[in-house]
Amino acid sequence: MMFDVAEVVVPCLDLDQTLTFFIENLGFRVEMITPADSPNMAIISGYGVRLCLRTGGSGKDIILRLHSTDRKAQTLQAPNGTTIEIVNQSAGVELPELRELLVITPLTSDASWTVGRAGMRYRDLIPSRLGGVFIASHIHIPNGGPVPDYVHYHRVKFQMIYCKSGWVRVVYEDQGDSFVMHAGDCVLQPPEIRHRVLESSDNLEVIEIGAPCR
Repeated sequence: MMFDVAEVVVPCLDLDQTLTFFIENLGFRVEMITPADSPNMAIISGYGVRLCLRTGGSGKDIILRLHSTDRKAQTLQAPNGTTIEIVNQSAGVELPELRELLVITPLTSDASWTVGRAGMRYRDLIPSRLGGVFIASHIHIPNGGPVPDYVHYHRVKFQMIYCKSGWVRVVYEDQGDSFVMHAGDCVLQPPEIRHRVLESSDNLEVIEIGAPCR
């Protein structure tokens, strides 16, 4: 398994040892440790990634790629076996070659939906992603109310959010108070801006189109 930016569960046999590595060697910060009397889980964040370190296994099959502008490119190995790849972004953004193709993706059944971040339902509108050039997602929240999202960002060249139906409240870093997107509203989202989904109506549907970086 390989991850760029995500909320990732990372198993470990020794929580203290693994936690110390991510804090002292990589500069991650601790958000939560639980339970207090005998910790077996820690939530840490850094590099746009949120990790859940959890005791009970090995992380040797996980490759975690972290993007940085002030660290040299290198490969490290955490005490739990997880491979850490530091990617230096100062050389600029590499974009994959465009593969032009007519794509028709009908909505046929619930089988085309998967569960993604914060429990939201995702449907991939361009399964081939045209060789990694574009990602288009149909996102659905059936039951409204507070959304268990977290502050995050996407390493993309371009990203647009269109509200198809319902409404959703979002907040963006350094952009003032939270605001509500209604059906028909659109947001052009700057690359790597930190944001969070706060709450939504029942049966919210949005279309998200992005051009990821490599």
